Amino acid sequence: MADVKVEYDKADLRQILKSFKAMDEQAVEQSKKLSAELAEYAADQIKSAARRNNKYPKGSIKVADGVRIAKSSKIGEFKYGFASQKLSGGGNTTDILYGLEFGSRRYKQFPGRSPNKGRGNAGYFIYPTLRKEQPELIEKWEKGFKQITDKY
Repeated sequence: MADVKVEYDKADLRQILKSFKAMDEQAVEQSKKLSAELAEYAADQIKSAARRNNKYPKGSIKVADGVRIAKSSKIGEFKYGFASQKLSGGGNTTDILYGLEFGSRRYKQFPGRSPNKGRGNAGYFIYPTLRKEQPELIEKWEKGFKQITDKY
């Protein structure tokens, strides 16, 4: 069985965002709620993956637990790594995010470089989890979005 990858490119996302302009306020609010729920689900899966990262769990957990989900986003967005998230050594999660996710050859406090994946690296806990969950997230979002638009 072939590995089927379902994803949206930037042109698809622009078309989706345009469709929100044609919807009434109630439908937009329902879309925001659905997107926030799916972003929360994805963030929870990433938190679980960070806890399973047995090489450097403390830093991974700190980064994963510091997720910020955009509740006002219509397409489901979340962010990691913030200057306000201080670490005990005086740094912040922006300083360690990429080292923990992709590894390093230079800095020994991070795991070794993650394997190549396409044009970049595979990652350890954020990107692999998103790649694994992506088909289910897209399916749930499309199903929920269809239910919302069918009402109007």
